[in-house]
Amino acid sequence: MAPQDPYLIDSLAAEYVLGTLRGPARRRFEKWRSTTPLVQERCRFWEENLMQLAKGVRPIRPPPRVWQGIRARLNLAGAEPRRRPARALAIAASVLLVAGLSALLYWRSLGPGKLVEVATVATPTGSQLWKVDVYSGRLIVHAGQLPAHRTDRDYELWALPAGGKPVSLGVLPTTGTAQRSLTAVQQQALANAAQVAVTVEPLGGSPTGQPTSTPIFVAPLRASS
Repeated sequence: MAPQDPYLIDSLAAEYVLGTLRGPARRRFEKWRSTTPLVQERCRFWEENLMQLAKGVRPIRPPPRVWQGIRARLNLAGAEPRRRPARALAIAASVLLVAGLSALLYWRSLGPGKLVEVATVATPTGSQLWKVDVYSGRLIVHAGQLPAHRTDRDYELWALPAGGKPVSLGVLPTTGTAQRSLTAVQQQALANAAQVAVTVEPLGGSPTGQPTSTPIFVAPLRASS
């Protein structure tokens, strides 16, 4: 079963796309990706963003002294091996990986950014269920006191853009706080929305990309003061 923490899913998806998730963990994540819409969505997000780093990257050839130094440290004898095209490709891949890791660490080191909008999902009696904070490019959700619900179902949050179809903002946490990056589609939907909604969906979120049930809660989005 895929993890339920959206932040953990986001972290694993980033490592998967970068190639740093290896062995059984990578194979297990690939199964989650094929069966869980949220995992697939976060992988697509990181593929779209990290692969942009590949643009403009050109293979580089280190100076001879680098190879000579390696050979000296390893006590290798004999002539320098023939240069192969694969070597240049490996170097380029290494540069891309380092750049990707650097970008990932940089993005994670940043704060969530400027608070843009907020929404409070509450019961008719006023009991707060979730507090939704929309930042520039990021969403942070704080869970409150939730009613009992089926263990084979998840709550999913949706933006309701005017004149458009609902856009999923991911599975809601049932305890604690969850945060995730927003795709360009999600940001645009929130910019055009005056409300958010919550539906009850299969584990991992709607398999269709659209709500499969009637919203159980609808809350207004308001600009942060």
